[in-house]
Amino acid sequence: MKTPKHLNALRAFEATARLGSFKAAADEIGVTPEAIGQLVRTLESYFCIQLFIRNKGGKKLTATQETLNVLPSLSEAFRCLSSVTDRLNGLSKSGALTISTSPSITSKWLVPILPKILNDESDIDVKLDITNRLIDLTTGEFDIVIRYAEKAEDWSSFNVISLAENESLLAVCCPKLLKAHPEIAGTSGLLKQTLIRDITMENSSYPNWREWLNKVGVTEFDNTNFLEVNASLVAIEMAKLSQGVALVREHLVHSEIAAGTLINLYPNNLLSTNWGYYIITPLNPRSQVKLFANWLEKELKLLLRKLCN
Repeated sequence: MKTPKHLNALRAFEATARLGSFKAAADEIGVTPEAIGQLVRTLESYFCIQLFIRNKGGKKLTATQETLNVLPSLSEAFRCLSSVTDRLNGLSKSGALTISTSPSITSKWLVPILPKILNDESDIDVKLDITNRLIDLTTGEFDIVIRYAEKAEDWSSFNVISLAENESLLAVCCPKLLKAHPEIAGTSGLLKQTLIRDITMENSSYPNWREWLNKVGVTEFDNTNFLEVNASLVAIEMAKLSQGVALVREHLVHSEIAAGTLINLYPNNLLSTNWGYYIITPLNPRSQVKLFANWLEKELKLLLRKLCN
């Protein structure tokens, strides 16, 4: 039996066709509307067929006749797949929990509490999947997802625990760079440095260096060098190695600022985001998953309080 190709794209297509919009499908699956749109376009390209007629603004979708013809069978296939996943979950007696986290959250938050995981929850086997990729919790592949994300308008399809919301971005550099170039304490001197930006969040709504500069009154920066990296920890390390000034997430650099390896150059000029850190589980998780998610909430919030003080 052949395994269907582009299974995630088919899931996105089915949800979009059934619910009538990328946003509604994104809310159900737990990803962004942009991701749903990209998956649908991938499917259209693969089959060389148009699945939806889009209006001029691209927001209103009308299913084509081809879509209407296959939707009932596709929806039934996913219902069967979900039923099988639920049955397999019920057969699991190992007590293993699979947690998906990003590299930065793993390094900064989970590694410090791993000894407590082993001691306090010694009867549970924990599997960590360290990735930034989008996760569909409805597949049953993961029990818990910990992510940095934009707060969604409707997460009613999941259990969501907020760890920290509306994080700010800081402009940081190492003491060595500040000592060599004290002029970076002013924005005119700052513009002469390489400005490092973490682009892990590939999202048009996420703020960047240009917004930070506009906030402090700088609108001309054509001659400034911007360096973008798609790894939060790399951006932090580059700043620690005097390779520029980095715009970083505050909760990832508390320990460096406390230790003096990084300096918050402009403590009065923080750039707010609408993003935060969340623990996400299926709407009706196993009791073991619910208990462990609550344990994670307690331990991670305690860690955050210690880091912030």
